[in-house]
Formats: sequence, C-alpha cells, structure tokens
Amino acid sequence: MLKTVQSAFQSRISRHILLTDTERDALSRLEGQAVALGKRDHVVSDSKPNDRIAIVRSGWAVSRVRSDGNQTTISQIFMAGDIIGLSDIGLNRPPHETTMQTDGSVHLLSRKALCDFGAQNPRLFALILSLASLDATALNDRLHAITRYSAEDRLMHFLLTIKAKSEQISEHASDRFPLPLSQKEIGDALGLTDIYVNRLLRGLQKSGQLSLTRPNVKINERSVWATRLNFQDRYAALDFSWAS
Repeated sequence: MLKTVQSAFQSRISRHILLTDTERDALSRLEGQAVALGKRDHVVSDSKPNDRIAIVRSGWAVSRVRSDGNQTTISQIFMAGDIIGLSDIGLNRPPHETTMQTDGSVHLLSRKALCDFGAQNPRLFALILSLASLDATALNDRLHAITRYSAEDRLMHFLLTIKAKSEQISEHASDRFPLPLSQKEIGDALGLTDIYVNRLLRGLQKSGQLSLTRPNVKINERSVWATRLNFQDRYAALDFSWAS
C-alpha cells in the first residue's frame, strides 16, 4: 500500500492537531494544484490589486519594503507550509512585493476561497490564524532586536529565529538549517550593511560559535546565545488547547 505524502502545509498543521480524514480532504481541496516558480519570480506584486493568497509548498519566499534610492527592507521570510497574504487580507492591494527567494512552488487561491474554507472548517481556520500569529510575534521580536540590540546580538537573534522556524517546517531533526540569503539580504532584514554582516559572520566563525557551509548554517553555541539574549522560541510556544 502506498503511503500518502502530506504537503508541507498539512505536515505543519499535523504537528499541533490530529487531523480527521475529512479535515485532510478539506486541506487538500484548499491547496489545489501547485504552481512552480523560479527564484525572484513574483508571488504577490504591490503594483496592482490582487486578492490572492499563496500557500508555500516548497522553497522560500520573502516580502520586501522598498524606499527611495532602491533601498529595501526584508520584512517577512516564508518557508514551506507558510501562508502568504494572510496579514494583508483587509487591504485592497498587497502593501509590499513578495518574491521567491529560491526555486519552489506555491498553491494560489482567492481570499473568498479561504473565507469559505474557514466557514466550513472553523477548527482548522483557527489553527491557521494561530500559526500566522507566530510570525507576527517573531517580527515584533526582530523589531525590538533591531532597535535595542547591538549588531552582533541582532544577527544572533535573527539566526536563532530562523533555526526555530525551520524546526517547525522540517520533518528531520538536524543541528544545521538552510539560510538561502545573501549577506546583503541578511543586512536588509536587520538594518545592517553587507560589509558589517560579513564582518560579524567572520567573527562568529573565528570564535567557533557558528559554522557556515553554504547554504547551511550551524549554531554551535545555541543555548549560550539563547541565554545571552533571553531568546523566546515563539514557534515552540503555540497553545491550541483552547480549540481542541
């Protein structure tokens, strides 16, 4: 008998609740067919009205805020199993562009389709909103780090957050995690120049705190960093007992 392969979206949800067959079918219908996209392809454009929601099946995507002088800030990072556009659902057009950071695939659906899904599957919809709230909280933590931490501590906090999130996506435990971001893009997420990011990364590697074997990263002193920064793993703190 062939084993049914779950999507990354279903796998992530399955970490928190025991899905019924009916719920699995509903999730499969919601996702529909995946659309393959290449690196830098737009998932969502900020230049025109768009009511699409995207569920990332594979790969990474990022949202960018652009300002004068072609300066950019990376505001959100999406991995397999994430939903793109949920935080923008009340706006008549996406406020920022979202592009694929790697080759990958997404499931595209309308806001109405998601609304209909929520009406028919309130427990699943509540969990989807709860998972989305983790990213919002993690973004608030990054904002605090950017405004209050030293540059090195910002970078440490960012890497701890990416590691924590990747653990919720991956089905295989590993002390390494992918980081398909250039030094400039890491800087765009932290308000630092690529030269400064390079200097910080080299310093952490030289001291033995970090190992880089592109595209993978290994934090050698994760518990030390977490204690130093009083790091809170938001992705491991989901409480869904109220809806079970």
